[in-house]
Amino acid sequence: MARAKVLWSVNAMDFKALPIRSLISTVIAACTGPIAGIRQLQMDIDEPDRMQDAPLAGIANWNKRLLQLDGESMSLYHHIANSSTRYGDPIADVYALVARPNNAILVVADGCNWGPRPRQAARCAVHGCVSDLNSKLFESSPSTIIDIFQIMLSSLNGAQRLIVQNEGTTTTLCMAVVCEMTKSHDWGLCVVSVGDSPCFVWQKKTGLVLEATSKNHEGQDRDMRDSGGCLGANVGTNPDLSNLLCCFTHLSEGDIVFLTSDGISDNFDPVIMQQVSDPLQEYEMGKGAAVLESVSAKRRQEMLLENLSGLLRQADSNSDNGLNAFLLKEAVISHVIDLTDAKRQYMEAQEKEIEREGLTASEKRKLIKEMQKTTTMYPGKLDHATVAAYQVGHLAI
Repeated sequence: MARAKVLWSVNAMDFKALPIRSLISTVIAACTGPIAGIRQLQMDIDEPDRMQDAPLAGIANWNKRLLQLDGESMSLYHHIANSSTRYGDPIADVYALVARPNNAILVVADGCNWGPRPRQAARCAVHGCVSDLNSKLFESSPSTIIDIFQIMLSSLNGAQRLIVQNEGTTTTLCMAVVCEMTKSHDWGLCVVSVGDSPCFVWQKKTGLVLEATSKNHEGQDRDMRDSGGCLGANVGTNPDLSNLLCCFTHLSEGDIVFLTSDGISDNFDPVIMQQVSDPLQEYEMGKGAAVLESVSAKRRQEMLLENLSGLLRQADSNSDNGLNAFLLKEAVISHVIDLTDAKRQYMEAQEKEIEREGLTASEKRKLIKEMQKTTTMYPGKLDHATVAAYQVGHLAI
């Protein structure tokens, strides 16, 4: 069974003017996170139950989730010794989802590095894009996917402007618009991305997962420390759009579109899962990795998709009513927590040992060096992890 074909470009006009049905503007559900998500830009608090009722980015209620529309952000990092705080806090990922009767908007941003300013950049990027999309998609009456892409690309300007105005640093951004095509039972997925936050599609008919954004790293050994591009103040107040990408693929009802940060996607990578070895990282991974099979960049990406497909196929078969966006979110979050659990527990135990009273500076340095070496023997990558999912289909008003 084959995966659907994905078309790529950096220019909206390179796509065929495939016609779409009129976008219905009535909002069925919307959610954002973590905690208050983009609402945090207008709040000084972190309690979601105290959110104001004023519309934000064109949406009055950001607290409605569905089985067909759900997302989550969390931290996989270990706790600081004797503290409830985790390394890497605050979570610098942000997502927003909006579902309407025959269309949906999905946006995920992953603030580059740690701290409040990367988180601010991610919030501003998502807010800026969602605000533009929620207005322009329904005011301008787009009739083809070219129109959709032009609106999406223009929304990057609003995102960039908001980041700079609010003194954010840099962030990745991936946004997707799902729309109904004029052909019966045919849907379309338009994606615009900057950086390394991917967009995936679980195909209901085949049970396979495809990555719509795979062109960004096709045939390449990706450096997980380099996002490849970003919005925000990268050089002065300018973004890095070197890996800006537009993607389109056809969808069917029941398919699930899901965006993630690399804290999710990298934890399905066969090297990170220690299924195979990366020749460039064998020394870092330790002796155990050297006995594993080494694979090409292409095969490595194929295995990542196979890992995702296998997990979701199992989740689909375990559900009486089949896979939906909520169950997909639960499955991938459970996977990354379970995969990284041993590493997280080891590091928390070592952190407590390092902070034990009576240790000399030399003894602490020795423990830190041992911890840094030993952690590479555990599978998984500690990171902020976000997934935002939408199941394709009509929603009743």
